[in-house]
Amino acid sequence: MTPKVDEWKQVGRLYVWRYPRWRDKHAQWHFTGDASGCSSLIDLLDHMRSGGIASYRTLKLGKVTESIWCVPNYGRPINEPFERLRFKFEPEREDLEIVVTDDLLTLHFGAKQFASLRAAFVDVSVGLGDFGIATSDDRRANSWMFWWMLDRN
Repeated sequence: MTPKVDEWKQVGRLYVWRYPRWRDKHAQWHFTGDASGCSSLIDLLDHMRSGGIASYRTLKLGKVTESIWCVPNYGRPINEPFERLRFKFEPEREDLEIVVTDDLLTLHFGAKQFASLRAAFVDVSVGLGDFGIATSDDRRANSWMFWWMLDRN
C-alpha cells in the first residue's frame, strides 16, 4: 500500500444497511454518514486512487438506528451485524461489488467506478441524498442508494 493509505485514520461515522428481499426494488445497499465521516472517506478514496496500486483499508461502521433507516421510509431494514467495511481498490476492476463475510463487508471498486463512488459521498457530506449510483454499465445492474442524515452533527 502507499504510505498515505497506510497512515489514513477514520474520522466520523458511516452507515450501511439493506432491506429485506421481499422489498426487491429497495433490497440493494444503502449508505449514509455524517459530514466528517464522508470527508474522511473521500480523503481515503483520493489516496487510494492517486497511489494507483491495489490497496485497502477497513473502517468501523456505526449501528444503523431508526433515525437513519427512517429517512428512505422503506420500513425496518434487515438486522445485520455489520461492524466493519473494507474499501478495496483494485485499479483494473470494472464494477462495484460488496462481499459479505460475517460482520465484515468488503466493497470492491476500481478506477472506472471511482468518480461516481466519490461523488456520492461528496453529496452525502453536504446533506444531499435520495439518489443511487449504478454498480456497473449493465443497464439491469443494481444501484446503491445514498441518503442524508437527519442529525448530521
